[in-house]
Amino acid sequence: MRKLIMIFILGAFLAFPFSVSAQGDTAFSFVTVQLWPEYDQPSMLVIVDFQAAADTALPATLSFRIPADANLIAVASDAGNGQFLDHPFEAPVADGEYLVFSLVVEENKPYRFEYYQPLAFDGESRIFSYLWDNGYAVENFQYLFLEPLDVTNVTLEPTEASQETSNGLNYYQGAAVPLAAGEQYTLNLNYKKTTETLVSDAQAVQIAEPVNEDTPGRVSLANSLPYIIGGLGIIMIAGGLMYYFQWGRRSSGKPRRRSHANVDSDATSVYCPQCGSRAKPTDRFCRTCGARLRHEEG
Repeated sequence: MRKLIMIFILGAFLAFPFSVSAQGDTAFSFVTVQLWPEYDQPSMLVIVDFQAAADTALPATLSFRIPADANLIAVASDAGNGQFLDHPFEAPVADGEYLVFSLVVEENKPYRFEYYQPLAFDGESRIFSYLWDNGYAVENFQYLFLEPLDVTNVTLEPTEASQETSNGLNYYQGAAVPLAAGEQYTLNLNYKKTTETLVSDAQAVQIAEPVNEDTPGRVSLANSLPYIIGGLGIIMIAGGLMYYFQWGRRSSGKPRRRSHANVDSDATSVYCPQCGSRAKPTDRFCRTCGARLRHEEG
């Protein structure tokens, strides 16, 4: 009995410290939290990009906490050229005010997870609070906020470090800060929005440049006219050749008929015995040399 108890205690000791040390020993070289409110639905789209520190022992199982009212939609890994592909993960489980999910990181490259979280609406005002509370040390932590459409003013705490405009959209970037293991990061934001237009809806109908005959993919009659004329010419030549060979084949294969008038005329023709000239059946003398013609008696 004592032996079984010792084995149970030893197993618990080995299992519990391992999971805790794995969380404590793992660090990130960077974590970037992108906040896209009212992008393709009237809520907050949260995109978290991260990469393990260079000295992290891999493979490593990482666990993340997201708010209990969040909807996890994707976990992915960097496939190169800015592309992310789906990455296996364990489905979130409830843990107090959080949902906890985990994934295995096998390579030292960027990974990503995305989820939606509700916004708080107060008339035209939108209020949102983001909390990083995942226990890992981070060398560079920062946020990137995408301003929605038709916004009158934006307030961010902590205040953004820089702002830039791309494709008609405003982006606010927070200053990169280091986080110790177990340290939290909170971002509070609010803005006023005068319409319910989503960013993705506006981008779907946006035209980058005027459409004209030189626009790639557009078919122009002026550019296609030489090909149309050439095609018609080839069709006409082919039709002429077919008619010629078909008509010639019919003509050569059909025997010619001699008329009865010609047959009768040849049968009754009279020729001069002196000069060989042809004479009419009623002639008695040759019209050429005057010699007397010989008529066969019928």
